[in-house]
Amino acid sequence: MAKDSISAADDKPASPAIGHMEQQATDALLLLDYAVGSGAKTADGMPIPQDTVFQIEGMAAKLGLLDGGAAAGASRNVAPDDWVAFELAYYDLATALSPVTAEILRNTQGKPRGMRNWCDIICGDSAAIRFTRVLWGWTFFFTIFVIVDSWYLDVNSGGDHANFTAFLKLATPWVYGGLGACVYLLRQAHIFIYERSFDVRRKPEYFNRILLGAVAGGAILLFVDQLAGGQGAIIRLSSAALGFLTGYNTDFLFSTIDRVAPALLPRRPEDLAAGQKARGATQPVNLNDLAERMEKAKGADKEFYRSLIAQLTGARTSPRLPP
Repeated sequence: MAKDSISAADDKPASPAIGHMEQQATDALLLLDYAVGSGAKTADGMPIPQDTVFQIEGMAAKLGLLDGGAAAGASRNVAPDDWVAFELAYYDLATALSPVTAEILRNTQGKPRGMRNWCDIICGDSAAIRFTRVLWGWTFFFTIFVIVDSWYLDVNSGGDHANFTAFLKLATPWVYGGLGACVYLLRQAHIFIYERSFDVRRKPEYFNRILLGAVAGGAILLFVDQLAGGQGAIIRLSSAALGFLTGYNTDFLFSTIDRVAPALLPRRPEDLAAGQKARGATQPVNLNDLAERMEKAKGADKEFYRSLIAQLTGARTSPRLPP
């Protein structure tokens, strides 16, 4: 639909304004191709309006980005009103396809089969695939470590190389935590690439998730050694299983810390005083107690309790209260 590049016949370089306009029109065409191919709809469930398609394709044709559009060397005079209409159409299209953007489509779009070389086949032909291959490498590393670790511990169960065996036992939940984080990220990456919503700008976040999963897999053993199942049943899990589950779902560690910390760590005296004051302020008023105090009181105190009970019960005159 869109030309791969502007013809080289144009000897005059495009001005910065024209270059910016061409970039926006190219991005809009990329989004439009995706919308047509995926059958995308607007927020209210309607197809992409034909007016939006007309505005975007018309502007692309004026800029020479469509087959049959303006010649490469022709004047590209765009009226301000036409550009405003294109911008509005582009905005409507981008809003309908959110969170998919032109940048994400470029990062998840592979090369045609005939244009791929060996490096593209092995490392990936798009930014999203290349990052996924990095996740494959981390997953492969943790998997090999787990396999070798389990084999070595089984072979040396008799006590040979006790120091190294103890180290492997300590490292097991940490490695399983990293493996669990990698499994989670690969699952999410599969969904994002399929939906064309994989944002490579979040790579630091994904790498942090691997490190956080490894740390959480080892740290969870400080707080938990068993889980409560249905009907109060106790489920005992190995350190490896706990590490994998925590790496896959790091929120499990944070929720455990949130439960344990208030029970173990004393609060500041002012916090305790504030809590006691709040509890005292919310205690319900006992009318029977107030009535007994009024009977025992004399003079002004008796009148005080009488007026207080009148306010609480909605009484308008004192004769309704007991003398």
